[in-house]
Formats: sequence, structure tokens, C-alpha cells
Amino acid sequence: MSDNNSGQLGGLLTAFVVGALAGATIALLYAPQSGEETRKLIAAKGKEYKGKAHDAIEDAKDYIDGKKAEIHAAVEAGKEAMREERAKHQKHA
Repeated sequence: MSDNNSGQLGGLLTAFVVGALAGATIALLYAPQSGEETRKLIAAKGKEYKGKAHDAIEDAKDYIDGKKAEIHAAVEAGKEAMREERAKHQKHA
């Protein structure tokens, strides 16, 4: 259940970021400034959003790596339990 909630949260966060970027872009295009000022502002915002996107990607990678480790541990625990059960049944056979 928590995996489903985290997936929904990720989708919501992505939608929010995309909406914020679209809103910022539209605001910049309609802002009463010179073209040079607008280009500088767009470049600065682009660098800022690039950094935020990089951070979000790194967070997602860390989350995925953590889930992979959990799955690997669960698989290994399952394999070990299976080996133990086989050993018990072989002793009784």
C-alpha cells in the first residue's frame, strides 16, 4: 500500500513541477521587460531548475536503489527459507 502511495506522490510532484515550469515560462514571456533582461532571467531560472531537476533525479535514483536493496534482501531471505525447508524435508525422507 505504501508503494502505491509513494508512486502517487511522485506523480503529483512531477505534475506540480511541470505546472510550475509552465507558469514561470508564461509569466516571463508576458513580463514587461526588455528582451535582454528576459533572456538573462530565463537563463538564471533555467540554471536553477536544472539544479532542482538534478536533485530530484538523484533522490529518485536513491529511492530506487533502496527499493532494489529491499527486494534483493527479501529474495535472499526467501531463498534461505527454501533451503532450510528442503533440508528439513530431506532429513525426514
